[in-house]
Amino acid sequence: MGRQWYENGKLLKKKSTFTDFIACAEYLIEKKFCSKERLCISGSSAGGLLIGAVINMRPDLFKAAIAEVPFVDVVTSMLDPTIPLTTSEWKEWGDPRKEEFYFYLKSFSPVDNVKAQNYPHTLVTAGLNDSRCARPLLMHSS
Repeated sequence: MGRQWYENGKLLKKKSTFTDFIACAEYLIEKKFCSKERLCISGSSAGGLLIGAVINMRPDLFKAAIAEVPFVDVVTSMLDPTIPLTTSEWKEWGDPRKEEFYFYLKSFSPVDNVKAQNYPHTLVTAGLNDSRCARPLLMHSS
C-alpha cells in the first residue's frame, strides 16, 4: 500500500489503523467470508494494542480476541522515557508530554477506554521478563 498509507496511519492519524481494521472485518462479514459469530482476531505487542482498541470500539463485531503481551497502557508507557523503545517510538505515536498527543493517545488507549459493554471472549497473555512491556496486564471476559 506504500509509504503514504503508512504515513496516514501514525501520529495524529493513528486511529485510522483501527478503523481500517474494523472496515476489513465488516467487509469480510458483508461479503459472507465469515460472520460475527465466527470472526476471531489476534495480535501481539503493538498488534495487541490494535486488538484492544478495536474490541473497545466495536465489541459486537468479533466472537473472540487474543492479545499476546499487548501494549495496552499507551499513555502511561509512552510518558516514561526510561522504558526501552519509548523515546524512539515517539516519531510513530507522538510524545504524550505534549498535550495534543496526550489526549489523542488516551482516546484509543485500550486501558483508558474499557467500559461496561459486552466484549467478545478475550484471552490476554502477559510476560514478566519482557523489558519492552514493563507494565503487563492480564484481563479476561466472562
